[in-house]
Amino acid sequence: MKLTCKAKYKIIRFLFSFGSLILFIQVSSQAKIDVNKRKLFYQQYDDKSYNPDKLLARAKNMLKYAQNDYEKALAYSNLGDCLYGQGNYLESVKILQKADSLIKKTDSTQNRITILYSLINSYRRAGLIVESEETWELVKELDKESSPFIKTANLLYTQAKIFDIDGNFCKAADSRKKYIQHIRKIPNTEYKNMFDFAMLVQLCYEQIRCGRIDEAKETLEKTEIALKRIKDKSPINLYEFYLLDKALINVKDNNLSEARKNFDLAYSQPNIDRIVIKEILMNRLQANIDTPTEQLKFSKIISDITNSQITVTKNLTIEETTKDKNSIKEKKENIKLNLIIFIFIIIGLIICVIFIFRAKNKKIKSRYQKIIKELENQHSEPTIFSESQTSASDFSKEKILISEETEREILKKLDAFEKKRLYTTKGISAAQMSVMLKTNTKYLNYIIKKYRNSDFYNYINTQRINYIVKELHDNPHLLQYKISVLADMCGYNSHSQFGSIFKSIKNISPSQYISFLTEEQKNKS
Repeated sequence: MKLTCKAKYKIIRFLFSFGSLILFIQVSSQAKIDVNKRKLFYQQYDDKSYNPDKLLARAKNMLKYAQNDYEKALAYSNLGDCLYGQGNYLESVKILQKADSLIKKTDSTQNRITILYSLINSYRRAGLIVESEETWELVKELDKESSPFIKTANLLYTQAKIFDIDGNFCKAADSRKKYIQHIRKIPNTEYKNMFDFAMLVQLCYEQIRCGRIDEAKETLEKTEIALKRIKDKSPINLYEFYLLDKALINVKDNNLSEARKNFDLAYSQPNIDRIVIKEILMNRLQANIDTPTEQLKFSKIISDITNSQITVTKNLTIEETTKDKNSIKEKKENIKLNLIIFIFIIIGLIICVIFIFRAKNKKIKSRYQKIIKELENQHSEPTIFSESQTSASDFSKEKILISEETEREILKKLDAFEKKRLYTTKGISAAQMSVMLKTNTKYLNYIIKKYRNSDFYNYINTQRINYIVKELHDNPHLLQYKISVLADMCGYNSHSQFGSIFKSIKNISPSQYISFLTEEQKNKS
């Protein structure tokens, strides 16, 4: 019903403006091309400045001088890319959709493919994953006529970008590395040198975020070689990310003074986008190299940028709502009837959503109460892990020779390991834990299986999640912390990984758990 109403609304709107549209097309077809405007248009189009303000002004000037669908499509495409760079992803989607609708009227398939690639990224950044995937499939269909070299390049580049946006940095690094190897066939030019630099900078960042530090260092060396080949040093695209890469590697090498220097240089680059500033400062906070006062200052800057992005989204929503209301007022009585039907449908949907939400909230609350009950049981009746928790048949298959004295000694060290909360060590592996307990991985896995009834990774994850659950319950001030900070506290590198594991173990998300705890605290006070 909802889709049907929308379709009816579009049809009525189309019929209402059909006469005006036909007249516009007729007038446009008879209009002559202004040669001066065309010249000004392509002057703007050929300007390769990387200054964000200039890029936005250039896109607006292109739109001002555009005289046909092709030129308007290029102008909207540039404007959409500028908005994407500023972090205004919903607005970018809206503008790039206009560019696509215009370019479809021309025979320029390759330009449409370029616009759709930008639209894929904007959709994904805006959280419109289904739309992004559908556009990706459309692009692959349109790209069939391209040469094998171009198709492979487009595929690898887009895969790297999608993985990057999704935070899957290891896969992003693999795809981008293949892409860089693929485009080596292109002859060296000044533009090629700048492009190589930009690609290597991104690859280095992805390798760092993936944890491949040695590979990242090798890539950084190649990046510096590419930088030396660039004759025109101003402007250099992604130079601030090159400095960020250096800073992050400095942190890994524990060279904190150089790290601060490179973070400062990256942050102070001219014409830097606010969205890039946010990325730099977030990485700096994660590095934990500054004083609490400095960290507070950087956190406020990040918060201001985030709030600015939210404001832009809200303003866009308000603007679109106002336009809709104004157009509805101009419709005839039959449109008013459809509007009333639409409102009733919305009310019905809201009632359904409220009902579903309450039912879902009830289930979530019962899961929360189960967690609290488990915590209370831990206080009154501590859980005792014993060999009896795992049947003897589980060990009959494992022929591991270990003396009772050794077994008791490892178990004692395991208890100490848990009391010291060493399971929160980031990136801990079975081999590292074996060293901590002064044993080997075979014995360690045997003890964990026998006395904790788990394998290594499930054991570590369960210990971490149980730890943060108890900390949040016992220390109300932690409820004000961001999810990313809580993830870091218990040993996770990303809040998404933390959230996924938390929910798989406790059957409730961290934010839901925090929400219930916060509500209880308010009720107590």
